[in-house]
Amino acid sequence: MIQNFDYHVPVKLVFGEGSINRAGEMAVQYGTRALIVTTGDYFVETGLVRRLQEILKNAGIDSLHYSDVDPNPLNTQIDAGAALAKKEGVDLFIGLGGGSAIDAAKGMAIVRGHERPIWDFCIGDDVAEITDKTFPIIAITTTSGTGSEATQWSVITNVETKEKPGIGCEYTFAKVAIVDPELMETMPREITASTGFDTLAHAIEAYTSTVATPVTDAMCEQSIRLVGRFLRRAVNDGSDREARNGMAYANTMSGFAIAVGVVTTCHGLGHAVGGVCGTVHGETLAAMTPQAMRYSMRALPDKFRNIGMFLRNEYANEGPDRLEDSVREVERLIADIGLDNGLASQGVKEGDLDLIADNTMRYMAFNLDIDMMNPTKEDLLGILRASM
Repeated sequence: MIQNFDYHVPVKLVFGEGSINRAGEMAVQYGTRALIVTTGDYFVETGLVRRLQEILKNAGIDSLHYSDVDPNPLNTQIDAGAALAKKEGVDLFIGLGGGSAIDAAKGMAIVRGHERPIWDFCIGDDVAEITDKTFPIIAITTTSGTGSEATQWSVITNVETKEKPGIGCEYTFAKVAIVDPELMETMPREITASTGFDTLAHAIEAYTSTVATPVTDAMCEQSIRLVGRFLRRAVNDGSDREARNGMAYANTMSGFAIAVGVVTTCHGLGHAVGGVCGTVHGETLAAMTPQAMRYSMRALPDKFRNIGMFLRNEYANEGPDRLEDSVREVERLIADIGLDNGLASQGVKEGDLDLIADNTMRYMAFNLDIDMMNPTKEDLLGILRASM
């Protein structure tokens, strides 16, 4: 019997090589003046910002560029970008880059529409409601990756409070997600590895969450198989077009999956680690995913057994100890792409762990609730210590 479920992801997907050339025809449906948001000026140097601006101009869209966004976008940067957008009469936000740029664009669209600081919508006893006043968003991803182009989620960091929550609702989905594998060819090896592992972590967690559906399960299976086949190749040779296309599609599938299936304990911890220590998200997940799997797989053995099989692109799941086999298969991939570094090597200290666990319990509680193991603070500390 197929379980009852809902699935709703209102994002128009434009996928394929050269699809950035369709940005103008997409944008003209939603605005007349766009703010292009990037993390730093790398895409200015490569000419991609100018190229996008010309595409928009040819469609009758004026645009300006905002690049003051960190790899973990800050609430202050989002507020500043929204203030610029208001001053310049911007009515459309385009996130160009990885998840940080897209998340920042989403945050600016919220602030622009509601005229109050983004942190009002993040954490607290009186969190503001995100409404349909949010301005339209177009996401053009250059990584494979965070999946932010396909989800409602935006992850925002407050350096003063050391918090890094995810926020989102039906109004923060991008109107259009443009996934052009050609844009990913120059992505550095280390970013290919860390964002590629994030794609896998999304699929593993959405597949094993309590809010998974048959639709998200199918997407997660496809994504895991594609990562197993193509991530090593993409890391080893960024010009491998087949690998770049495969990882772009894997990321898209994982993104659409976490929009509904969400993520569980490892991502909950990952957000808190990033907030406290400023780590690279994909590297942090790689350090913790094996131990998080060993913790959670006891409650859902049938699904966790499949993960190793999917990664090897096999269709039979026979033999002993398949649970641990799945973990070992993930560990082999982590080693092969050069991410076998514990949390300690990423700057996390033993003295940080208590705050990380507390923060996870406090503002990432939903992600823990949809893990069938329902971890306690001591469970979280156990995962963290085993991942050091």
